[in-house]
Amino acid sequence: MLRVLVIEDQPAVREIISEVIQGIHIKMDIGQSSSLKEAALALNNQQWDMIVTDLSLGDGSSLDLISTLKQQQVSLPPIVLISGFLSEKHIQQAKKLSIEHILAKPFDPDVLLGCVQDVLQLKDIIKVSPTSSNHEHQSKLLPEMFEMDRKLGLLFRMFDEMPKSPDVSSVCDSALKIAIDMVHAQGGYLALYERNKETLVQVAFQGNAPQLVEKTCHLQNTPFAPLIHANQEFIEVLPQQQVTSCWPGIDTTAYMAIPVYLQGIPMGVLCLTNRLNTSPLTDESRYMLSLLIKKLDTLLDNRAVHAALADSMNETLIALVRSLEARDRYTKDHSSRVSLLSVQFARTLGLDDENIQLIKTGGLLHDIGKVGVADSVLLKPGRYTDQEYNIMKAHPAIGDSILKNMDTLVRERLIVRHHHERWDGKGYPDKIGGTEIPFEARIVCVADAIDAMTTHRVYRQAKPLSFCAEQLEFASGTQFDPQVVAVALEAIRQGNIFTQAKSDNCDEGVMPIQASIDQNASIKQQELPYA
Repeated sequence: MLRVLVIEDQPAVREIISEVIQGIHIKMDIGQSSSLKEAALALNNQQWDMIVTDLSLGDGSSLDLISTLKQQQVSLPPIVLISGFLSEKHIQQAKKLSIEHILAKPFDPDVLLGCVQDVLQLKDIIKVSPTSSNHEHQSKLLPEMFEMDRKLGLLFRMFDEMPKSPDVSSVCDSALKIAIDMVHAQGGYLALYERNKETLVQVAFQGNAPQLVEKTCHLQNTPFAPLIHANQEFIEVLPQQQVTSCWPGIDTTAYMAIPVYLQGIPMGVLCLTNRLNTSPLTDESRYMLSLLIKKLDTLLDNRAVHAALADSMNETLIALVRSLEARDRYTKDHSSRVSLLSVQFARTLGLDDENIQLIKTGGLLHDIGKVGVADSVLLKPGRYTDQEYNIMKAHPAIGDSILKNMDTLVRERLIVRHHHERWDGKGYPDKIGGTEIPFEARIVCVADAIDAMTTHRVYRQAKPLSFCAEQLEFASGTQFDPQVVAVALEAIRQGNIFTQAKSDNCDEGVMPIQASIDQNASIKQQELPYA
């Protein structure tokens, strides 16, 4: 006799699952559990040939129970998982637990029957005709029986699974997918409104051939102006009512649209196309959509405020650096040049857009710590004493301290702190070396040195590119990362780096470039040109 345990907290669904399984017409003992607590007792006290379980029960997740039992080395039979709100996270968790059969509610009785036969290895032994009992099962397995699961699933996805990253497009894409499932639509898009241009820009799209559709459209070429300008809350066009397309190039038989808000102001449109149910949307579905829009409003609001604050703070810090450099005509725009050169190297090295933006900002801010260095040292025209040199060497750590409470500049801080570290570990402030130094800081380090060598300073004239290339080659593998040096030398050879030197011949009376970015520290044997 085969023993099957059905774990489901809704009695009617539990009975239907049991009835479907009994359609195999072999001797079978079917146990039923309405909670994880009951299921745990049943699994610990008896042997079973198969488990059919809902994902979410009143006292928790069946996947968590299965994981716990496996950790306790309880022997478990093959499992069929059923749920009304299977997320990608749940599916991945199920696969890690070696659950191969996963069904979404509402399920087709014949599909469940096929899973049971497959799990119990009965397909080649017993042939089951689905038609004999199909109508009876279908009459009982109405979608309404699973509506609670579906609503819970949608709420779960709204409040627990929408992305918490600063990427607005990923948040909008997630919201669109949930909205499509809410109203059983076949496609849709979410477009944000550019008020100064009176245009809508699609940031998320689901459906057929999105590549054939223009992503930007003037508001007047859509039916959505009332949602943006007239506080209209809802537009619905049924197949027999359609007069105009909801977007140029999108051919739909029907659509519905609602405004998307930012801080209570309409700032876009969510449009869902070709609902499977052609009757008007129910009040309940509209209420669920309004919940989603409110959640989206909160997420976009948080991101917009976060981004605005971050941009404002970055601009303030960059302005501080520029005002600092403006005090000395020789170092004016130094950080801007270092930033541009660093970005050039980063692109050649194949870094992605996110890291390139990081390097751009880090390059602009790399010398911000000099705000804590006295003018008597910072602007001194002659050579530094050892004490003054030590004061100047503090600027990377000072810059790190300035940025430490700004959670939007965590990685930029590493560039600021480590742009004077050396590949051989003899730099400052932390004397780390090699790959311990963040790659972005190694890039800025080389760019920083090149700009110092190729521009005029109060203590010496700019050096020619031949001298710059010679020093980079000499310091490769000791002061600088050889990989970055190779890219810099190639940029010099290709004519992409310039110098303020008048000729390619060094004047014999010109002082050699110092190891420090800090103008003219005492020359030490181990310290090579370092801007």
